[in-house]
Amino acid sequence: MSTKLLFVVALAGCGAWGAWGTLAQGSHLGVPHQGDAIECGPAPNQAELRGLLAEMMRAWVPPRREPAVLPNADSRGAKLMGAYCAQCHGLPDPGAYSADEWPRVMERMSLRIKAVGSRRCHVLQVAVPTDQEKGDILAYLRQSAFQSLNAGPKVPLTGEGAAAYLNFCSQCHEPPHPRQHLPSEWSKVVDRMQDYAYFIGRRTITDKENAAIVEFLKSQAR
Repeated sequence: MSTKLLFVVALAGCGAWGAWGTLAQGSHLGVPHQGDAIECGPAPNQAELRGLLAEMMRAWVPPRREPAVLPNADSRGAKLMGAYCAQCHGLPDPGAYSADEWPRVMERMSLRIKAVGSRRCHVLQVAVPTDQEKGDILAYLRQSAFQSLNAGPKVPLTGEGAAAYLNFCSQCHEPPHPRQHLPSEWSKVVDRMQDYAYFIGRRTITDKENAAIVEFLKSQAR
């Protein structure tokens, strides 16, 4: 990949783009700008740019999900999420956050996609969802979210395992309720979260902490 394209993507992530291409008046991609057309250099290859941006975003949104395996994949919310979210990164897992957390994440993403779509010359060409579509996506995400510790039955939080669970899980999201999974499932879930924590540079857990967390979760699982 060329150094120039790497630089373009780096600027795109910061929202500090220069001008490429010719200003398109009345474009449906983001907020159209008024004024005279401006001359810019050659537009970057969209496929390469999207691929590079998706690779950069893997630390925050691992590309684990395909549209067909989303919960209620044929629903309007799932289809809209596939159409809009996958423009810049892999499809997020609706179970990555709790219902209380998704509105904040959605607002952050809405601001970013609007900023990308409204840039002069549209370095990365993205379609921006309407308010109705954003509402439909959010409703879908909240419906498919994981149940947080505070949203479910009260759980006794005593012992080494409970403390390690709270500290480890809360680095990225609200701690999930132990009843979110079966006892036999928790070991693989914790291992997956350990890999993810390492990948994004968060604090990982020791084998002893891992065992204590799994034991605690299994003891309170459904």
